[in-house]
Amino acid sequence: MKGRLYLPLLLIALSFPLAANSLRIFTLSADEWARPRTGEVIPDFDALRAAVGYWDKGANFAMLIRYPGEDSGEIWASELRDWFISLGIPSDYILLVSGSQDADEVTIIVGNRTELKL
Repeated sequence: MKGRLYLPLLLIALSFPLAANSLRIFTLSADEWARPRTGEVIPDFDALRAAVGYWDKGANFAMLIRYPGEDSGEIWASELRDWFISLGIPSDYILLVSGSQDADEVTIIVGNRTELKL
């Protein structure tokens, strides 16, 4: 008799979606970024294509671009933001943050604005 009571409770519990972290991390290396950049080439960058595709799938998603702290890192991140804008991401959905752990890469974090604390 007790087993019959647990089955409906289990079914109810399983019907609610589990809370999942929507954040995805994409990296772009300095070597990749050193390639010539044009409107035809930028969509071929795997990290950019994947980040835009993931952003497009989410509700209220934004991007956080974490870049190396020196001046060249800031220039890199600013240019990357401009390319994302040209690919259709509104500028107010893109945040630049200094302090990448690796001086040779930029990290692009895509997820819900609440999770990104924007």
